[in-house]
Amino acid sequence: MNAVPIQQRSIYFTTREALILLLGSILLTVSAKIVVPFYPVPMSTQTVIVLGLGLFLGPIRGSLVVFVYLLEGIFGLPVFAGTPPAPAGLAYVFGPTGGFLAGFLLAAAVTGWIVRRIDGIPLVLTTALAVVAGSVVLYIPGLIWLGNFVGYEKRLLEVGLYPFILGDAVKAAIAITLYVIVRGRRSI
Repeated sequence: MNAVPIQQRSIYFTTREALILLLGSILLTVSAKIVVPFYPVPMSTQTVIVLGLGLFLGPIRGSLVVFVYLLEGIFGLPVFAGTPPAPAGLAYVFGPTGGFLAGFLLAAAVTGWIVRRIDGIPLVLTTALAVVAGSVVLYIPGLIWLGNFVGYEKRLLEVGLYPFILGDAVKAAIAITLYVIVRGRRSI
């Protein structure tokens, strides 16, 4: 019997997990730097990646990738959208969009949890439900935090929600489509 020793397996899994975290945080950083052209407000492609991390990696790994990304930014690495020239670190995290960064953690966790837990309905519906729920929980801390800067009246939704709905719907559709295609191929 040629079983791999436990010590070698644990090194393999530890290395594999570290590589997943590193590559995921790089992907999230790159997506922060890609701005959707021809859109009325600056919008990165991060939402696609955050939702995709939850879908493809599950709630724990997906959230861990986002957590590593947030730590990189907190420690001053220019991983966030607009950095540089915007300052990185805690100044960015405590700025107007800091709540959306916290929402990334929730979105990855909720999206991954739902897509792993719901059975009995078509994959596209499960995935759509997971992505919509993930998108909603992303906005909750984002808008609550943004309200500290712009107020909680009508202006909050005009600044933090309405301009992004169409773009986020397109990004959600992309995440759903990619997951259904990849997952569908795995089941063949």
